[in-house]
Amino acid sequence: MASLFRRSNQRRAERAPVTAHGNINLVPLVDILTSIVFFSLLTYQGAAMMALTSFDLALPPVVVNTPEQASHVKSEKDVLNLLLAVRVDNEKMIVEHSGGGGFRTQITGLGPASLDQLQALMTQIRAQYPQNSDVLVIPSDDVSYDNIIHVLERLKLARFVGISLGTRARGGAAAGR
Repeated sequence: MASLFRRSNQRRAERAPVTAHGNINLVPLVDILTSIVFFSLLTYQGAAMMALTSFDLALPPVVVNTPEQASHVKSEKDVLNLLLAVRVDNEKMIVEHSGGGGFRTQITGLGPASLDQLQALMTQIRAQYPQNSDVLVIPSDDVSYDNIIHVLERLKLARFVGISLGTRARGGAAAGR
């Protein structure tokens, strides 16, 4: 019986005519192909990518509370006159804003008629307060993403450009109901 060393040397000698020209190293080829795929996906600007709906989600609006904070504000355009929020639950939507002594309206349901009513109300608020284009959407934890997207689309149609998504604390969710 031949040892393991002798058997592997014998196999190498048998394969020598086949691999006499050398071995092919595939690592550089895989690196190049990976780079090509990455950069082609990065620079692709086809019609399918342009058809995707995107939302510009901004940070929630900042409220100026103290005179020291007010001195840091650069202009009157940075100060918000209206804080607008849309709360989305499974069975209702609540629209609240701080202008005119406070405003609160409840829209029942999340169907097409309710979304039409939300869009009409938000268009009316946008016309009444044209300087404010920010709205905060606060979905509850059990609302489906599809319903949130429908609300965001209606807010975009009502000409709100500063749309922010917020969350409420899980402990405060039961107290808020």
